[in-house]
Amino acid sequence: MIKTKWWLRAVGVFYLLLAFGSLWLFINPQIFGAMFPYSNDTLSIRAFSDAWLIFALEMGVLGGIMLYAAREPAPNGILVLTIAILEIVRGAGGDFLWMTRGWSTAHYIPFMIVHLIIAFTGIYFLRQESAKTSG
Repeated sequence: MIKTKWWLRAVGVFYLLLAFGSLWLFINPQIFGAMFPYSNDTLSIRAFSDAWLIFALEMGVLGGIMLYAAREPAPNGILVLTIAILEIVRGAGGDFLWMTRGWSTAHYIPFMIVHLIIAFTGIYFLRQESAKTSG
């Protein structure tokens, strides 16, 4: 389960970096103002910033759990599958929803691609290594 172990490590570190980077957006929510397609008033930006904080905390928790699970990846395949499904639904699906609601496609198409790469590599490695251990 070497590939799955390294996938858990890489994605876990990536999630932790996103979580820590997103904390800056919570401290300085006006950064959102430049890309905000809706009302650019302070209250709207603060509401979005508060919701983003919850997302950042989720990323931090999942990143930490992935690093812990990487120690023994074989019994933690359900975590890889969960992250992959979240990347497809919450990640790529969320980006698609935002683009249909006026957010910049130039910003969110690259994010969609990253979400899909994370999801499909996780599923691919998990299936590949599960086939080796069961066959």
